Amino acid sequence: MRKNISGFFLGLIMGCGMFPAWASSDLMIQQVILSQDIADRNPEKIFSPPAYCEKNKNGKVAIPIVHSSQVSKVVLWTKVESTIVGSIRHTWHHKVNDTWNTIFSVNLAIRPSSGFRTWSIHSLRLNHDQGEWMVVMAPSQEPDRILCITRFAVQ
Repeated sequence: MRKNISGFFLGLIMGCGMFPAWASSDLMIQQVILSQDIADRNPEKIFSPPAYCEKNKNGKVAIPIVHSSQVSKVVLWTKVESTIVGSIRHTWHHKVNDTWNTIFSVNLAIRPSSGFRTWSIHSLRLNHDQGEWMVVMAPSQEPDRILCITRFAVQ
């Protein structure tokens, strides 16, 4: 299901340099990696340059490039530090004609850990998914409490 994202919300996050609370004591994104696959709960064939949470870089670093003619899927691997049992939501957005569209969201179960690993996958459609992408990570029960945003481009 596709849904347009509020321009105000995205403008606040991306354009102003003002970010919501990225983490709290119960849940924190430690690392994100964009890759082609997963083996033994770890990313394989990592895209370059490396993915990052915008909270760490303020969008000033080059984003990973995915070549849809060479790969069929994108995996967002996430390492989470958590003191709770719960879930985080990966919400995948694609920018089409200067409008961010929600492509899908997935809730990923987590449990208390200093480094719980989880991931979501998007299958690429050749000649359809080109352009800018971002994935917003938030607690499933608090979708407005953004923990991390990571971006990539499909060519």
